[in-house]
Parts: sequence; C-alpha cells; structure tokens
Amino acid sequence: MKLSIFSVRDVEYSYGVIEFESHEEILGKVLGKDSDRLKRELEEEMNTVFTSFSLATGTLNYKGEVLDLAYMRLEREDGSSFEIEIYEKSARSFSNTSPEDHYEFAARLIKALNPDVSIRGPRLIGLA
Repeated sequence: MKLSIFSVRDVEYSYGVIEFESHEEILGKVLGKDSDRLKRELEEEMNTVFTSFSLATGTLNYKGEVLDLAYMRLEREDGSSFEIEIYEKSARSFSNTSPEDHYEFAARLIKALNPDVSIRGPRLIGLA
C-alpha cells in the first residue's frame, strides 16, 4: 500500500490518497459488516473510542465504470474526525487533523481492517 497525504497550510484539514497492492483486500473487510459490529471491532483493534461512527456502502459511477465502495466517518472524543472512501484498488481520506496525525490514523485503520497489509513509507505533499 502507498499512502500520500496532502495538506493546506494554517488549516487543520488534510486529504489522503491510498493505493492498495493487488493482493491487499480492504473493501471486502468492510462490505457485509453492520456498523455496530465494525465500530466495536475497530475500537478494540485501534484501542480508541469513537463518539461518532458512520458506515455506508454503495457504488460510484466514475466515467461509466461502476465501482463498489464503502464510506466511513469516524470521530474521536477529542473532536478529531476522519472520513474514508474505500474502493477495491484505492481509497481517499479526509481529516481535520495535521497530515502527520492523518497518516498515523489512516495507517492504523487500514491495519485494523487487514493486519496483513504492509505499509510503505509515506509521501507527504504540502500545499499552500
């Protein structure tokens, strides 16, 4: 997996792009689970409490290609929030945290969903 994080200066907001290797299954680990079960599993695996947890599944029609997707929004007690759209080969994420915190949370979330994923070094790109 390759994870890139983009940031806007002086604003606590960051955007991430995650590319999965062909053998790394993430979407299937989310599809078919109800939100209560997935929330409990992630809280236990990540050793955190989510004050808000949203889960939606569906499809994206991108240039005529229909892709399965899962959307999650997770909020912690400190008010930090994290959104992720997961597709078969990639994901994109949004956070109201610094790029470093965003990267750390995204990496922990992906590992919690599939412990077999190997996370390579990040590529951090700052935007002003």
